[in-house]
Amino acid sequence: MTLTLSEILTTSLVVIALLALNALFVATEFGLVKLRFTRFETGALERARKSSIIADMLDRMGTTLKVVRLGSTLCTIGLGFVLVALTEDLVRSTGTVWSTWEVRVIMLVSFSIAVGLHFVIGELVPRAIALQFPVRTLRVTSWAVRITQTVVSPFLLVLGWASDVLLRLFRINPDLDLNVIDVEAQIRSLVSDGAEMPPLAEKMLENVLEMRKRVAQDILLPRNQIQFLDLEDDLGTNIELMRKTGHTRFPLCEGDLDQCIGLIHIKDLYRSPVPYEKIDLRAIRREILRFSANEPIENVLQRFRRQKSHFALVIDEFGGTVGAITMEDILEELVGEIQDEFDREEPPIHELRKDVYQIDGLTPVHDVSDEIGIPIDAEDVSTFGGLITSELGRMPAAGETIVLGGLEIVIRDVDERRVLMTEVTLLPPPEPGEETSDNA
Repeated sequence: MTLTLSEILTTSLVVIALLALNALFVATEFGLVKLRFTRFETGALERARKSSIIADMLDRMGTTLKVVRLGSTLCTIGLGFVLVALTEDLVRSTGTVWSTWEVRVIMLVSFSIAVGLHFVIGELVPRAIALQFPVRTLRVTSWAVRITQTVVSPFLLVLGWASDVLLRLFRINPDLDLNVIDVEAQIRSLVSDGAEMPPLAEKMLENVLEMRKRVAQDILLPRNQIQFLDLEDDLGTNIELMRKTGHTRFPLCEGDLDQCIGLIHIKDLYRSPVPYEKIDLRAIRREILRFSANEPIENVLQRFRRQKSHFALVIDEFGGTVGAITMEDILEELVGEIQDEFDREEPPIHELRKDVYQIDGLTPVHDVSDEIGIPIDAEDVSTFGGLITSELGRMPAAGETIVLGGLEIVIRDVDERRVLMTEVTLLPPPEPGEETSDNA
């Protein structure tokens, strides 16, 4: 069999087309990453959104990235298939009888050339172009993604279903954002000078991206842990409370937290020219902010900065106070735990041994989930102790053991209002057909 010039030319054009299409997909992915998670180019995001196709891709990032990665995978497989077939045909067309090892060497050389072409032309070059010129890149590549999305949508639905089944089999929440920006790798790619990013900076950037998923309820201090000044108490009692707690800001209430009329900053108390015993707390109160439990943390931070405030109450849909949130709580979401000389040294989550943890009842549920690696469904509560009492419908007793999802929880310490400390054991996955009880 002898290959004609037209056959060789046609195959070469197919190879070039596959490389170009793969380059378009890679450029699209990194162009979106650059626009979505950075603001290095002034006004870039606004300019990009003038295109309805690009705006739709940015708004539906998860779907877009799945299309892009599926398209890139198909191009890679197609390229390998075409080049192997071309090499095999060329070998046969020579009319020479090749030994087995000679054929293997030829195939290896062909494979190496294919990998090199794919890596340079299909990966490195489009990635570099997209990171430097994201808007121009997306204007060129968006049409290819839109066409591919139209063609592969039914296939993506099947793959998405299969992925969900597999993730559930391994007890992984399929609803987590697998959007799959591969945060660590992409963050490194955004360092323009090629320098190694310091671990702390990299971790903070990851936390910034994760913070977009958090709402006020996730990090609030529960209502029963808030120390407040009560106008129904005498001034001496309130001043003694300030002295004992060591806090700098206190809600000022008339009876309870649902009747909060302002905020007292301890500096205003010190600066007042009036003697302590004659100070009118109403006269030195400040305005207190309020947020709904579902308010995104980003919005809370922006309003804190705009109004130069550090403390706010979190309320439910009926206007009742469910907790409080502070600037420090938000900063800890970005940089990790911030401890001063008054904070406890013991971490809220401590691994006692493999798959066994000691967990403070006030630990946020999302911190527990992140630490132990098991998704925990908790829509109406923010703390681990609150989750336990919510599931039981009552306050547990010390020494009581319950099973919640894949966790065996032993209550180590409680008081009259909350769970103080627990010991949590990760249970092995149930055998097929075996049911897991919710409590014991």
